Amino acid sequence: MAATALIFISIGITIPVLPFFVTDTLDADESAVGLVFAAAAVSAVLCRPALGWIGDNRGRRILLRLGSVLCAAGLLGHLLASDMTSLVVARLVVGAGQAGVMVAATTLAIDLSPKGRRGEASSYLFIALQVGLGTGPAIGEGFRHFGADAVWIAATATCLLSAGFASTLPRVRRRSSNERAADGKRVNVDYGVAIRIGLLAGLGTLGFAGYLAFLPLYSSEIDVASTAGIFLLASGTIAIVRLSAAKVPDRLGARRVARASLVMLTIGFIVIAAWHSLPGLLVGTVVMAAGMSLLVPSLVLSATAGVSEGEETRRMSAFTLFLDLGAALGPAMLGIVATSGSYATAFAVCAGAAGVALVLLLRWVPARSQAG
Repeated sequence: MAATALIFISIGITIPVLPFFVTDTLDADESAVGLVFAAAAVSAVLCRPALGWIGDNRGRRILLRLGSVLCAAGLLGHLLASDMTSLVVARLVVGAGQAGVMVAATTLAIDLSPKGRRGEASSYLFIALQVGLGTGPAIGEGFRHFGADAVWIAATATCLLSAGFASTLPRVRRRSSNERAADGKRVNVDYGVAIRIGLLAGLGTLGFAGYLAFLPLYSSEIDVASTAGIFLLASGTIAIVRLSAAKVPDRLGARRVARASLVMLTIGFIVIAAWHSLPGLLVGTVVMAAGMSLLVPSLVLSATAGVSEGEETRRMSAFTLFLDLGAALGPAMLGIVATSGSYATAFAVCAGAAGVALVLLLRWVPARSQAG
């Protein structure tokens, strides 16, 4: 969890600075902000097949260390970026590293969790992720006073610290592909479940990714000087709900918990879109964050149901691919909508995406899967 938290702290450090770096320093518009955030997710998607193979055949620790180092290299590239092209290249490297960390950490949580407690284990893992994304912006706001270069350096150093923590993780003994072949056991990876459940997670994540990307600019529009407290409110809500309800997905089942999560996500974004003020932003953030808190952990439980040895990382690689697609499409779509319309319309799109996910959940996941 420490290695994962550090990676997402480093990503979070850049969030309150990156939009203004694009619009002010590089003199680009809101659509370019969406492009920059989306670039990281695009490379994460493209790297997924290779990452799944590395995790299953070379080990989760190696993949986690590799991801941390790639993130550090990409963030160091921000320091050297002087135009949109070089910044997008740096973001592509960050995306590949972030994907490696996400796939390795999610699979390790499955490997190390007791039977029947995978939902709880993934809840704790995603606490680390959200705490990182929540506390990182507060740190970034502090370093912002020293200039963008200080922000990039702090983020890079945090990634390198994560690589050090990754080296201390326990080794998980996995039989190699050759050993399984010797037993006559061929692994056929069932991607269908991971794709369907991953699409639900991606639609739910789309709005949250756009929220993170455009919160600084939206807050400035409604005369909120600093977003550090709002980011902390979102991450704190997610952490509290996940800590207090970590066992809920295992006990109640993925369908029931995911359904409630998507309802809250939809309501939260509707409040933000309709109530154009600081109170509306705060209320909507709490409701939205409460919904986001258990959505992905409950869907991880569905995606890993019946997983077999040798399939784990590739199954999770396919599932988390849609989280990256959501992270790519969220900022990109909202950038276009915000440029041609308004932030209120953009957040309404976020609500719509969560609503579509809710409809698909009710169609794809049978009611009998309620039991954990």
